[in-house]
Amino acid sequence: MSTTPSAAEVPLARTPAEPGRLLQAPPGAIFLDPPCFGLGARLWAVATLVVAVIAVVQPHRCIAWVYRAAAEAWVAAAPLYAPGLHGFLYLPSGTLVYLPFALLPQPFDSHLWRLFLSGALYLAVLRLARQIVPRTGTAASGMILALAIPAATIDLLRGQMTLLMLALLLASTAEIAAGRETRGGVLLAVAVIVKPLALVPGLLFAAAVPGTRRGFVAGLLLGIAAGLMHPQPDYAVAQWLAMVGKLGVAAAPDSGTWFDLGALLKKLGLIEPAETLFGWRLGAAVLTLAAALVAVRRLDRVSAAVAVLHLGCCYLLLWNPRVEEGSFVMLAVLAGGLAAVAAWTPGGGRRCLLFAGLCLALGTHMYGDWIYRPTAFWLKQAVTLVHLGLLLDMIRRRTPLVLRREA
Repeated sequence: MSTTPSAAEVPLARTPAEPGRLLQAPPGAIFLDPPCFGLGARLWAVATLVVAVIAVVQPHRCIAWVYRAAAEAWVAAAPLYAPGLHGFLYLPSGTLVYLPFALLPQPFDSHLWRLFLSGALYLAVLRLARQIVPRTGTAASGMILALAIPAATIDLLRGQMTLLMLALLLASTAEIAAGRETRGGVLLAVAVIVKPLALVPGLLFAAAVPGTRRGFVAGLLLGIAAGLMHPQPDYAVAQWLAMVGKLGVAAAPDSGTWFDLGALLKKLGLIEPAETLFGWRLGAAVLTLAAALVAVRRLDRVSAAVAVLHLGCCYLLLWNPRVEEGSFVMLAVLAGGLAAVAAWTPGGGRRCLLFAGLCLALGTHMYGDWIYRPTAFWLKQAVTLVHLGLLLDMIRRRTPLVLRREA
């Protein structure tokens, strides 16, 4: 990576202010005022509680029963994978993630699971915010979480494993940004065990940041070993073989409602419904890898780690053939991070508003049918493309993705 000093290595120059008044230059300083400090975190907590109440009234919206059924099947040595496109789409090791919650009676398991997901994401955002906006990380994390609320409500209500995967990806990026690359690689592997989609950013980090490879490979091997430790070894092996077939079938395009770029092109009639876009996906993967390698070479250590995560998540959202609407919480959190960096950067108000606007645009399902229905099939893909374009331009210009402190 570049040897440019990271944000944490250069002291912050504070703008003089009268006692009891806000700092004048950085627009994000409003979050440091005592009445506003922690406002974003409180909003996140309120949103979690509201979603929890909705889940009590509408229990059918939660999919934690899928994880519970898989955990119980693992204990009973019953098949994990049913025929068809849907069902349990995770590694056999993934059954162990929900196993502690499956010990609780229903529906308490799903309610506690939802609180666990919310807390895990909060802690991960806080951890990364302290890397990208040093000394004000707590306030910055609140801003990020507040901006992510509209996009996060879907997966929070459903209890989607995506939130835990995202939390682990954020935590691993924070470790890599701090120079603890082996530990970051292990966390990337844990994210893959939690949800196989994390293999994309995991492999991207392994290719662009060599220091993560040892931890990543070791973590994957340990995760696979955990998925083979069963009183009936033949059963465990059979489930791993069944998993390969299940994921192969589930990855095939179908007529469901998906939100990847291919789904948009099919909706517009630009490609055939059965088109797999394999060549496009492969080409996009090569370009994503090239962009990650350029980012590592041109940016400081912290910015490079953040850029690689952005690139990996953008690839997933654009090219995974089964992108669900709630998955865009990943982009909302990442764009919120760039908004927070801009908010604490003097003169960054316009960039802050731009990225904050992208975050809010990902939550149109919260604003009513008047805006959601006309934009549902294209807006999130468009926001992802705009975000990716802005990110690539920042890499080209060597613009830090973290708060740069003046000497």
